Amino acid sequence: MALERKPVTIHYRKFSRPAGVTVTLEAMIRSAMESIGTSGSPIKTRYLERLYEQGNDSLFINWYNDSNEQTTFVFGDILHFTKGHLQALCQTADDTAELVPVHQLRAPEQSEYVHSEMFWMVKDDHAFIVQSMSLKTAEFEEYLSWLLKSKTTTLPATAAITLNSKFDVQEVGGDLEDIQEIIIGGVATPPPTVPDEPPRTVERVSEVTQTGQIDTGRRTGWATARKILSELLGGDANVASLMESVPPDAELNVQVHIGFQTKKRKIDRVALAQLETGLRNLPDSQLQVRAKGGKIGADGSIRLHHNASIRLIKAQDGDNQIIGTLLDPVDVQRATVEAYSNFLANGKIPE
Repeated sequence: MALERKPVTIHYRKFSRPAGVTVTLEAMIRSAMESIGTSGSPIKTRYLERLYEQGNDSLFINWYNDSNEQTTFVFGDILHFTKGHLQALCQTADDTAELVPVHQLRAPEQSEYVHSEMFWMVKDDHAFIVQSMSLKTAEFEEYLSWLLKSKTTTLPATAAITLNSKFDVQEVGGDLEDIQEIIIGGVATPPPTVPDEPPRTVERVSEVTQTGQIDTGRRTGWATARKILSELLGGDANVASLMESVPPDAELNVQVHIGFQTKKRKIDRVALAQLETGLRNLPDSQLQVRAKGGKIGADGSIRLHHNASIRLIKAQDGDNQIIGTLLDPVDVQRATVEAYSNFLANGKIPE
């Protein structure tokens, strides 16, 4: 029997207000959605007014709720689709076939295939996000930047949308003032080589790009990793030798440790706080933190998150109902409000 609920992780982020901004992120989203669009109606009443196009990709808030209950908040989703995208299918009608034909199918007329759907809830400057396959916190920041600065003038064009993560005090032994070291890790794996071709390698390491200060964390190509290893090992030849020495069934794990050591004076942790902001969108599995107690959080446990179980939407198949894969927005809203209340009650976030 198919399960009617799905376990999800609700990630916590905190809006970092730019200098001179006196209103909350919740209030700015509400104001933007109430703004009059080109249709002459409020943006919240026309999905096309909320459509953000970036290259071939389109993102928009579909489900939106401005709660006017005792605890006010704004809640919604973001849908991601590519106009004219073809969906791949395999035909399984012939049980005796050696292989099955694979073909592509257009979406029905006036419809588009949805790549991904994420959900979010914002209360004051607190943000709670249920990420999806192609939509993470970085995409939410990008969409908010467009909505608040380009689509509307709710936020000055020079102001940045930054949703900071927050380390779990119980997991790492303290807040940013207690952090001794931030550890960035990745894996470099040499794939099978083809005879008469030079060895090729691929990797999954994390890069921190810098333009004056730490900007963002993201996955990179092997070219960047090779440059870093070349500096560490003293040349490309040594890098090639290292990669050739990795057994076929093993992975090369590379970590960069960033921290301060001193015996003379107390260290200002501002730099580590700035670094953590820059790494806010790095996958949790690639980020660790060492705090005063010497504890290290790993496997996504170092940032605040709330585990929840969400109802799945049922689809009608003739006279029968089948369990689909889409999350029920009403139940996601319940869970995100529950996450906020839980963090607040346990003193993990300020009111």
